[in-house]
Amino acid sequence: MASILIIDDEPSLAAPLAEVLRRDGHDADWVPDVREALAHLHGNEPDLILLDLSMPRTDGLELLDAIREEPRLADVRVAVYTGRTDEASRETARKLGACDYIVKGPNWDEIYARIKAQLPPETMMA
Repeated sequence: MASILIIDDEPSLAAPLAEVLRRDGHDADWVPDVREALAHLHGNEPDLILLDLSMPRTDGLELLDAIREEPRLADVRVAVYTGRTDEASRETARKLGACDYIVKGPNWDEIYARIKAQLPPETMMA
């Protein structure tokens, strides 16, 4: 079972995603903003963070940079999960250490497969 933190201000997308991940046996939490994400990360070290980039007050890329600067979280896998499709965001996310850049959309099977591909093998259910 993997521990997954979803950081996304869109409850209509984040809450169902967390529920699907829980049904698959994972410990999935969802927070709607950077402030709550930082509070959650203060006491937890998830196996994977799914990070939206377009959020109020703080851009997701700024949070990704802050996560990489925190020694305790430096090795946590962060996959960007966003509606942004521009090449500049992709490149910046890659440079900041994102393990994947997943664009939100209707192809749920592909999105879910890419999320699962980022989970550590030892956390996958047999």
